[in-house]
Amino acid sequence: MIGFGLAGSSFHAPVIAAVPGLQLAAVASSQEKLVHSSWPTVRVVSEARQLIEDDSLDLIVIAAPNAVHFELAQAALLAGKHVVVDKPFTVHSSEALELIACANKVNKLLSVYHNRRWDGDFLTLQQLLQEKRLGRITSLESRIDRFRPQVRERWREQAVPGAGLLYDLGPHLIDQALCLFGMPQHIYADLALQRDNAQVVDYLHLVLYYTIDDEEIRVVLHAGSLTAAPTPRFALHGDVGSFTKFGMDPQEDALRAGGKPGSPHWGVSAKAGTLHMGGLSELNYPIL
Repeated sequence: MIGFGLAGSSFHAPVIAAVPGLQLAAVASSQEKLVHSSWPTVRVVSEARQLIEDDSLDLIVIAAPNAVHFELAQAALLAGKHVVVDKPFTVHSSEALELIACANKVNKLLSVYHNRRWDGDFLTLQQLLQEKRLGRITSLESRIDRFRPQVRERWREQAVPGAGLLYDLGPHLIDQALCLFGMPQHIYADLALQRDNAQVVDYLHLVLYYTIDDEEIRVVLHAGSLTAAPTPRFALHGDVGSFTKFGMDPQEDALRAGGKPGSPHWGVSAKAGTLHMGGLSELNYPIL
């Protein structure tokens, strides 16, 4: 694995360790002591190329800053490695297409790590759509709002390629919409820098316009850094009823706290969603 920041330490390493047949063999990081505090037997190297050139490794997981995803993934593929890249895949779409072509040429697996496809609330949303519980769907609102008024000293909030909310939370929101409805016909995007001293986008509001089976659907994707009031994570509306869910899926917090994927009650949400059936009744709806 290349990188041992938040993504590498919390979202990749524990999942690798939990998957049968996978072993976290080595980490490229400048923080050897930090790596060994959690993974004492894992080999730590200082340079990414040391892993890329290591013939004993089959798979490279890239959890480095967004700006270097392309160059590291390309180098790993050309070295004969399978590659998993943390989201966002690349900074520019042209780089993504180039990596896909490279993976096909060398016949290696290339994938993007979209962990929020397995959030319980998102799986519940998929189930409601499959069961047509809400009738004909008219709109979906998907939000990840936070109240973080202070700009922090970290690369995600500095004026470097791949920084800002569009590249941080945007991939989760966009990927989930694509999983549910496919590619939209039209897109509207509103991006802003709202906080004092903000250097990169800290507000995004996207509207995806769909026509499916001659029916129009609007999908609103939203993320902000100055939202103190609670907003629904999901609000799905149809001509029979609506479904709302507040609060984030618990898996991220569990991983940050050192939880083990696959342990008893893993991913179980304490907060149910709510079905609103035409204004006549409301009921708690369990999250998968």
